[in-house]
Amino acid sequence: MSKKNSLILQVAVPKPLYSHFDYLPPVGIKRNQLQPGIRLRVPFGKKQTYVGMLLGVAETTTVAVEKLKAVKEIIDKVPILSEESLNLLQWASRYYHHPIGEVIRTALPTSLNKGLSAEIPLLRGWKLTAEGLAQPLDKLPKNAHRQQAVLNFLRQHPQGISHIAIINQLSTHINATLRTLEKKEWIRHQLMANTPKVVDIPQSPPLQLNAAQTKVVNQVLAQLRQFSPGLLDGVTGSGKTEVYLQIIQKVIEADRQALILVPEINLTPQIVNRFKRRFAVPIGVWHSKLTVQERLHTWLLARDGITPIVIGTRSAIWTPLARPGIFIVDEEHDPSYKQQDHFRYSARDIAVVRAQRAQVPILLGSATPSLDTLYNAQQQRYEHFVLPERAGIAVHPTFHLVDMRLPSYKKESLSLPLKKAISQRLAAHQQVLLFINRRGYAPLLMCYKCGWVAFCQHCDARLTYHESNQRLFCHHCGDSRLLDTQCPNCQHPKLFLLGQGTERVEEQLQKQFPDARILRIDSDSTRRKYAMEKLLERIHKGEVDILVGTQMLAKGHHFPKVTLVGVINIDGGLYGVDFRDTERMAQLLVQVAGRAGRANEPGEVIIQTYHPDHPLLTRLIRQGYATFAEAALKERQTAAFPPFSRLALLRVEATERDKAMDFLNKAKMQIQQCDEVQLWGPVAAPMERRDKWYRAQILLQSEQRDVLHRLLSQWLPTLPALASHSVRWSLDVDPQDLH
Repeated sequence: MSKKNSLILQVAVPKPLYSHFDYLPPVGIKRNQLQPGIRLRVPFGKKQTYVGMLLGVAETTTVAVEKLKAVKEIIDKVPILSEESLNLLQWASRYYHHPIGEVIRTALPTSLNKGLSAEIPLLRGWKLTAEGLAQPLDKLPKNAHRQQAVLNFLRQHPQGISHIAIINQLSTHINATLRTLEKKEWIRHQLMANTPKVVDIPQSPPLQLNAAQTKVVNQVLAQLRQFSPGLLDGVTGSGKTEVYLQIIQKVIEADRQALILVPEINLTPQIVNRFKRRFAVPIGVWHSKLTVQERLHTWLLARDGITPIVIGTRSAIWTPLARPGIFIVDEEHDPSYKQQDHFRYSARDIAVVRAQRAQVPILLGSATPSLDTLYNAQQQRYEHFVLPERAGIAVHPTFHLVDMRLPSYKKESLSLPLKKAISQRLAAHQQVLLFINRRGYAPLLMCYKCGWVAFCQHCDARLTYHESNQRLFCHHCGDSRLLDTQCPNCQHPKLFLLGQGTERVEEQLQKQFPDARILRIDSDSTRRKYAMEKLLERIHKGEVDILVGTQMLAKGHHFPKVTLVGVINIDGGLYGVDFRDTERMAQLLVQVAGRAGRANEPGEVIIQTYHPDHPLLTRLIRQGYATFAEAALKERQTAAFPPFSRLALLRVEATERDKAMDFLNKAKMQIQQCDEVQLWGPVAAPMERRDKWYRAQILLQSEQRDVLHRLLSQWLPTLPALASHSVRWSLDVDPQDLH
């Protein structure tokens, strides 16, 4: 029964609870100070205090007023989130069936979740006074060269410049000089907005567009003031980035902002540098390797409309924009756009929703579009732009399959055709890229005598040996231990390392081509900050002959000197347990093949496989990705898998196997009968044990999205009562990974 009260504050608290909480306002607070989008410090539980977000103000509550607690502090004078941003987060909470407080916490920078200031910080700076400006520099004492340098530098910046900029430009020992000039009243302190500085580098002019590129640019520009989703389906090297750049130029000229998403942190510096060479405007950057302060600064500058361009990875999708003009999702097919834990959102799908709400265009770019996006284009929900040819004079690479079932290749990582091709490229002073999607040295340590295999003690996974530190690692939970010197099962003194990873391929290449300069790129070799940028710089300078790497090399990089790509093993994706595995395999293969022959020299791709007759693989090689995708979509339709249905996956983890299955069986009993929703399970997850937890799941499938979401809304509130401290569960709407 509702109780009448003057003001009831509806607050989202960052806890895994599905509803907001009602509070009383602090004493003396006026109604106009309580605007949705401000942060409040609220009591929660017995002794805890949290930073919450005000969602709304009501006059009634379903809780007895005398039981309501009062807000402790109003943090913000004005909303830090606009009404549009707050509405988007509430929509996301409903769509993904995730607690609103945790959704807001995900979307805000860490500093704001801690209650710190949401204002752009001011910097201490210096500015010439009128008297300082009047000083003739040639009349200063001969030993006053530092004073002369400071005065001369400040004359170049009549609006003033920050203290740190002066130190960076002149000297770390300049402080005494600044104090001297201040005493003379030739310079004075001033506080300056901490806005990004535009890098003074030569600006590169727009490139000449071909007919297909021109059509895309013109059509998007004709619809800048309305929601117009488009798939930019362009082969690798077809000039998708140049299309983005020329559209964004017009967006900036219209005094609006562009948000560009890229799938990997390692791609961010490359695309940022290209944008800086084109646009003399502040550019905001967002990814997880930035400091907490750097991310806050990017968020605030974008919110206040100071940065016309924001480039970032998945979580950048929550960056608020004062004047949105266009959204771009590059490599839209990439699975990294889907968050795989906690709040499991899709940044690509959120981008489409944001563009629709802002009534602006969105471009989803890829050389290998996801089947979901291709289906939307087929249904004419998205405009389908095709760039069929590589830009400039570059041509498509040629493909060759090598049958690795031949006895002579039993212990070899590199086939004879691949070795010969590498030798030819080295002799011609061209670069080679070898792709193997497995880091480490060997993925299997085994005893031939008794059949023992080194498994992780916490996961249902084999341990991978890393030669660089001579340890066995689990790539799922991170556990590691020293390499066994004998079999722990039968004490046999000899163990064997089977299979190969990037380290082993690198070792074999060094033996086969001792004079070649070989560079390995994987998550181990790029762990340190800026490591990837330094490695890429070596590649572009021609200091590397052979690149060996994982899928980090397959995404978006431009290597004009690479004319040969060797794919060591792609077979894992041909027989995966997830229905998306073949799609991912095809995308990865086409993407890595696209690194070959992007400049004047023709490219060649050699694919080593134990299944050279696999129909999907041969169709992909001979007829291209579009034909492969058409066949894959027909298979999906027959099986009623997405995009022809909607999925939701209830995952559970428990300290004991029986507890996980017991939770899911009880959860299944709570579901109201619905003929339009199919339930599959409960079943153990493909990797049942990970990091000491037993995993199981139920899959829900329906051809109608609304029906599925209605059932989820009724079902989820019944689940918390079934859990315990030894059981944890989560819901994944539109899951991209069923493993």
